[in-house]
Amino acid sequence: MMLADSHAGLSPTFRDPAGSLSFEDDLVVRTIHPAAREQVLEFLSSSFYARLVAEDDMVASTIDDTPAGLRLLHPKIPVPTYPWEWTPSQWLAAAELTLHLCEQALPEGWILKDATPLNILFLGPKPVLVDVLSFERLQPGNSIWLAYGQYVRTFLLPLIANRLLHWPLALSLFKRDGYEPADLYAALSWPQRLSPSAFWPITLPAWLESRKPKTLTPHPSNPQSSKDPGLALHILQKTLIGLGKRTRAAVAGSSASAWADYGATRSHYTTAESAAKFAWVQSALTEIGPARVLDIGANTGEFSVLAAALGADVVALERDAAAADRLFHKTRLEHHNIQTIHADLARPTPAAGWDNRESAALLPRLEGRFELVMMLAVIHHLLLMEQIPLPAILALCHRLTRRHLLLEWVPPTDPMYQSLMRGRDDLYGSLTPDDLLAACTGRFQLLRHHMLDNGRALYLFEKI
Repeated sequence: MMLADSHAGLSPTFRDPAGSLSFEDDLVVRTIHPAAREQVLEFLSSSFYARLVAEDDMVASTIDDTPAGLRLLHPKIPVPTYPWEWTPSQWLAAAELTLHLCEQALPEGWILKDATPLNILFLGPKPVLVDVLSFERLQPGNSIWLAYGQYVRTFLLPLIANRLLHWPLALSLFKRDGYEPADLYAALSWPQRLSPSAFWPITLPAWLESRKPKTLTPHPSNPQSSKDPGLALHILQKTLIGLGKRTRAAVAGSSASAWADYGATRSHYTTAESAAKFAWVQSALTEIGPARVLDIGANTGEFSVLAAALGADVVALERDAAAADRLFHKTRLEHHNIQTIHADLARPTPAAGWDNRESAALLPRLEGRFELVMMLAVIHHLLLMEQIPLPAILALCHRLTRRHLLLEWVPPTDPMYQSLMRGRDDLYGSLTPDDLLAACTGRFQLLRHHMLDNGRALYLFEKI
């Protein structure tokens, strides 16, 4: 299902000299500039491009060739996400796809001229290249990959900064063209600067940059072929393989957090209570049969996986980085149809870029996309940690769902509720399910509910 307003409010793109991108109804429209026309048509007619589309590694294109010019029509990705909403494992998946496609292109006579995570979107757990104009003809005998520096700045260095310096990958929101080696060099300790993972991509370039003459000498944007074509191809392939090894080494190992380990450590559920909750949610999902589900506060994905197993396309939203990364890793490994978004519903990703119209805010990308929204044991976090009123929470849920809402209510007597209340008993200590139902007035009608033995309650609502 492709949605008509996934990119509402965005401006046409203007950075690619070969074409521009705009949005019309349920299509993404790429207008090709005349100078790029011949090469674009050659690429689209190649067996290599057909193979990429067949393997779901690249977005499909319909050619609209009219006297007014050449246009390519692409289906919209239902919920596009940006690198600042990805987990480290998603960054790695996007990086590996980029290198894989470039490596596969070489023997076919093509090469990637761009290598940025902004050219990748996710369909479920699968990364997809969406920039058809990223490929250009390979010049025989040229062993230099022009996108090498961009790949290092936008893929490799953010991952190294995340692992060595614990800089959040979400900072890429403010670094469209990535980091310069000097940015990281200044923040690293000497042992880190001399470590194998940092010396080659950070320390050595920073030293060379500091010794470079201040007067700039122009360099050709299209280097002359100077090597035997076979040797040049071998060098390019070795370059890509080496980048792949360094990128995999740059990804931090699986990290722990209270929420990533929540499923194994939670003490406020007995085995029987967990089973009863799972069975009730499974029954509700089977009853309503939603095509698309938004699981807010998905944690490591127990109920996202359940919804996907029952046939739904699932978007899982999780603000804890370690939990979100484990969820994505699970979806990739087990082939679940789940798209992971690392973001905080209480502080959603803002619109960004020129005039705030290059990258859409998170909530407009989610609103009205789903037949069911699940918020299992989430509302008390929004109430107590973010101090968001119940009516405001239910108003947002009303915008997000097309039809149903499934909630878990956690009472003030619950140990987790008590641990989060932090002395605000006068404000939140007397809330009851009646307050929840009152906040639903005019927005949702109750279909059924179930009380668990631990005092928690499950509710299934239908949108009014």
